[in-house]
Amino acid sequence: MFFALVCLGMAAAVLALWMQAPNFDPLDRVALPLLSALLLGLQFALGRGWLSLHAAVSVTYAGASLYFLLALGHQFQVFAPQMHMLSESAYWFPVLYAIAFLLYPPRQARWLAGSTFLLTLLLCVYHLTLGPGAGDMQLAGAALQFLLVNAFMIILQSTFSKQRVQLLAAREAAYRDALTGLANRRAAEERLTAFAQTGERFTLVLFDLDHFKAVNDVHGHATGDLVLRGVAQAVQSLVPRGGVAARWGGEEFLLILPVMPGWQVREVLDTLRAELLGQRHGAVTGVTACFGVATARDGEHPDDVLGRADAAMYAVKRQGRNDVLLADARRTFYTQVVPAEQVVGRR
Repeated sequence: MFFALVCLGMAAAVLALWMQAPNFDPLDRVALPLLSALLLGLQFALGRGWLSLHAAVSVTYAGASLYFLLALGHQFQVFAPQMHMLSESAYWFPVLYAIAFLLYPPRQARWLAGSTFLLTLLLCVYHLTLGPGAGDMQLAGAALQFLLVNAFMIILQSTFSKQRVQLLAAREAAYRDALTGLANRRAAEERLTAFAQTGERFTLVLFDLDHFKAVNDVHGHATGDLVLRGVAQAVQSLVPRGGVAARWGGEEFLLILPVMPGWQVREVLDTLRAELLGQRHGAVTGVTACFGVATARDGEHPDDVLGRADAAMYAVKRQGRNDVLLADARRTFYTQVVPAEQVVGRR
């Protein structure tokens, strides 16, 4: 994505200089090579991991904004008084405003766009009153049109950005479990559907909390909700990069992970089990679960992977709970069993 932006920016700079040859604009002769060097440097830093994509794009935006502001002031000295109009570089200001609202939150975007607009307004007023273009009504009309279009673009983008934020919030809510904050079943199913289309392999962990009905029956649903939130918090802290943690339904959770070897899955789940066992929610001391693990085979449909993980989880339930089982393994990894009364606790 950023590499394409670098290529486009450098191509635009080369084309602009080529069209000016041999009489190069004094500003472009210096600024355009500097912008190209900046883009190449950002691409190099991004490739080496020294810079995030957002930071690289932000620096590019700042550099482009500075160039177009300098170009606006420069054209009032050499181009606008002779042609009685603004040059083509003025066309890019609405693009700058649109990019600001795409890159940043609405409040920050309004501040950036408003600051840029204020600078363009001051430049226009100064050059139309004190510069070579003073008294040129045709140029003043062109500048006024330029400023009105910019103001309209900022207002339009500000309105749309609010609607976009609301739309994204609604979409997030549609894919988020309200109680735990994890992805919901719909989000998990869509991720699995994507894997079915791409054929990408993955590892599934399906787990169900032990004796959770007893928690609700003995201590009430409010305590049960605390348990579910505590489990979600523990899960979120352990899911590796690229993984998804979802509440599959009730007290059942699903982890969609990158392909992981058995020993690594055991390590992650062992850490999770230890953290859950140490949790305390009112009178409920310690949380345990049955874990079923399955890794997709080449060409295997996600539904079949889910079925194998589900079968492994129920095998754990039959063997005494509080255990982990790989779908392809013949026995569970652990044998510790915690009785229901210990998990539920006492009033």
